[in-house]
Amino acid sequence: MATRTPRAIEMRAAENADQAFMEQLYALTRGDAAHMEGCDPSTGALLLSIQYRARQGHFEKLYPYADLAIITEHELPIGRLYVNYSHDEIRIIDMNLLPECRNRGIGLGLLRSLQAQGVRMRVPVRVDVMLGSPALRLLHRCGFVSQGANGIYNAMSWQAPGSEQ
Repeated sequence: MATRTPRAIEMRAAENADQAFMEQLYALTRGDAAHMEGCDPSTGALLLSIQYRARQGHFEKLYPYADLAIITEHELPIGRLYVNYSHDEIRIIDMNLLPECRNRGIGLGLLRSLQAQGVRMRVPVRVDVMLGSPALRLLHRCGFVSQGANGIYNAMSWQAPGSEQ
């Protein structure tokens, strides 16, 4: 599963030793949730940890064969990519980068790679994105279209031009 780009961005399979990083990444990308009203910092951290574990367990039940990768730069973890490949779609379960690693083209490169895989497999690439997420701009730039809102998420899909959806 190793993938290399000219900027020393690589992906490797996630391991048990990566759990602490993935939990920290989750907390860092929750914005104001880290400062939950009425909670002291340790209680807020505990609640975020519980949320992360519940979310991860939910994903594992829904997508038991999904690929979970750690995105690295110069061998240091900077994000994660969680993808489920099936006969009828490529489903991006989670794609997240540390805040300081965003807006550098890394997410764009990952999306383009998944789109190329979709072309080869002749399936759409799909993702559910939280309403109002800054990632929506990137997805639109990559040609993803909204399939409608589902609660607090916007279902997005990309299909190779000339293919049926």
